[in-house]
Order: sequence, then C-alpha cells, then structure tokens
Amino acid sequence: MKHFLKGTAVVALVLIVKIIINIVCNMNGVDLNSNGTAAVSAVSAMFIYDRWIQNEKNKENQE
Repeated sequence: MKHFLKGTAVVALVLIVKIIINIVCNMNGVDLNSNGTAAVSAVSAMFIYDRWIQNEKNKENQE
C-alpha cells in the first residue's frame, strides 16, 4: 500500500507540473505535441518513482 501511495503522489506531482507548463505555453501561443508531452511525463514519473524507492531501499539496507 505504501508503494501505491507513493506512485499516486508522483503521478499527481507530474500532472500538476504538466498542467502549469501547458497553461504557460497556451498563454504564449505555443502548441505542445500531446504525444511528446505524454511520453516525457510518463518517463519522468517512472524515473522520479524509481529514485524515490531506491533511496528508501538504501536507507533500509544501511540499518
């Protein structure tokens, strides 16, 4: 359950950042490619989650 909540938090964070970027780009008249932004968001979320879990595992191994 702990990993599910961490995954949910990472997805929420990535989506909030994505929404902010889209708002700023739309205000300046820049159209973003939805396929490209979706791929970047997914990969970013995976890397953030993996790093977060890796740090947790390292702390558990040191104890």
